[in-house]
This record gives sequence, C-alpha cells and structure tokens, in this order.
Amino acid sequence: MSRIGTLMELFLHNDCTRNKLLDLASGLSDAQLDQSFEIGLGTLRRTLHHLWAAERIWLDRWLGRPNAKLAEPQPRQPVAELRRQFDETAAERNEWLSARTDEALERPLTYTNTRGQTLTFRLADTLTHVCNHGMHHRAQAINMLRQLGVRPPRADYIFMKIEQPSPAPHALSPAMIREYFEYGEWASGRVLEAMSALNDAQLDRTFEMGLGTLRRTMLHVHDAEQWWLGNWTRGPERAFPKLGDGVALPEIRRRFESTAAERRAFMSTLSVDGLKNTVKVQPMPGMFRTYFVGETLLQSCTHGTHHRAQALNMLRRVGAKPPEIDYIARLRT
Repeated sequence: MSRIGTLMELFLHNDCTRNKLLDLASGLSDAQLDQSFEIGLGTLRRTLHHLWAAERIWLDRWLGRPNAKLAEPQPRQPVAELRRQFDETAAERNEWLSARTDEALERPLTYTNTRGQTLTFRLADTLTHVCNHGMHHRAQAINMLRQLGVRPPRADYIFMKIEQPSPAPHALSPAMIREYFEYGEWASGRVLEAMSALNDAQLDRTFEMGLGTLRRTMLHVHDAEQWWLGNWTRGPERAFPKLGDGVALPEIRRRFESTAAERRAFMSTLSVDGLKNTVKVQPMPGMFRTYFVGETLLQSCTHGTHHRAQALNMLRRVGAKPPEIDYIARLRT
C-alpha cells in the first residue's frame, strides 16, 4: 500500500497547510479578501475558493459521479463556510482513499474536463495532480497574504514534519516519488525554456515574491535539489548554500540536468525499506535535524512546485507567456 501511503502524506500536507491559510484569512476584512493582485485567481478569496472547487470536482470524478462541475465562486463567501466545504470534501476524500488499494490506483479514469474534452489518465496520476495543484495555488495565496501585511505560514512539507513528527516511517512508494521527480524535471525545463527568451534585465527584475527575481528563484529551486541530494548520497551537507548572483541561464540549466541525472541514479537504488532509513541534515550552521529519507524526498519534490508557481507569475509580469506546467499537462504531452 505504498502508493496509498504516499498520497495520504501528500493530502495530509495539503490539508494542514490549507488550514493555516484559512486561519489567517479568517482574520481579514472583506476588502482584504477581495483586494486585487496580479497573481493566482486575482484575489485571496477567489484563490482559496478555486483550491476547494478543484478538489471537489476531482473527488466527484473519482467517485464516478456524472456531470461533475467546477463550482463557481460566490461573492463574499465567508471563510467559515469555505472551511466547512474544505473539511467535508477532505473527510469524504480520505474515507474513499483509505478504502482503495495500490492496484486500484493503476486503473484508468475517464472524465470530461471543463472544456468538454473527454480524457483518460491513470487514477494515481489524477490524485497526484490534485496534490500538486494545491501546492501551486497555495504559493499564490501565501504571496497575497504577504502583500496584505500578514506573516504567511511556513508551508513546506518538511515544516509539517517538524511540527508533527512521525513516530515511525510511513510506507511510501519509490516508484511514485520517481514519477514526481520526473514531473519536476519536466516542469523546471519548461520554465527555463520560457526564460531563455528573456534578457538579463527581465531575468533580474525584482518582485516581492519568491527569491526576488526569476533567475534567483529558479537557482534556488536547483540549489535545494542539489543540497538534499548531497545529504542523501554524501552525508550531512554544509548549511544550505547562499544564492550566487549573475549565474548565466545556460549554466543554471546545466546544473539542473546534472543534478537530475545524479538523483535518478540514486533513486534507482531505493526500495520501500530504504525510504524508511534516516538522514541527518544541517539546514543552518550548527543546527542538525534527522528525518526519514522518504519525508525528505517528498520535501524536495513539493518544494519545486511552490517556487515554480512564483516563477510563472514573474514570467507573466515581464510580458512572457508562461508555460502550462500542471502535473496532468505533462501526461498530455
């Protein structure tokens, strides 16, 4: 049941982080919830609603309900009502997922999307898509909170494990994690390809999100991947590296490709039991933490999704057309 266990962990992170956002949103005025931003669905309220509506329509598809529709946002919908919808959907989803088997996740799911297209994907892939979609849009909501003067929550998967440590390792799926990394490699490649059409002024234009610029944000995505890889393969790395400035885009792309190749070699040796081993890391000088290997792999996968969401918005703001990088978009290529 390692695929089920992996999805349960991803959905747990999904729910915990979403609840933190709702806690903060509940203290905001209607004017703040509906303030316009050049990101996400345009407002915090609409972005939060979209997170729920996407979960709801996909759950209806998994349950085999005909004519599943994407719920339209309600003007000034109270955060408390939105929380109730999230809680009900999550409870129904968890009950359904806990009754599935890994074998059941391999079955095809055929559905009609919001554009009227009939599509078929493996059930497991649609579940991963929903988890990944939530991370993408939560990154946008977090930026909106920051611009509203609200200190956003720590949203990384690994922070959930610090706050709610697991007494024993979960049964996670090496194959599913490898698939997630393959998606991340594809998505980062598409972002870097879009960036290749930009000049240095656009790559280094400053924004109040991510690591401040497109170049630095994608460099951070790579550096995090390389840092975790070093911890898995060489033991405790030095504290997380400081960003360098002025790294040329071809060099950033080369680093991504080199790290991906090394990570694929490492992942090819991992078993379910290997994910239950521990790894000691040093995120800051003199600060050491120990995690289960599987937890840190999920952190590395999901971290990239968060920051690529920021990179897409930066691309849009400099006048470039951002690529479609939904998890399910890769399956259609």
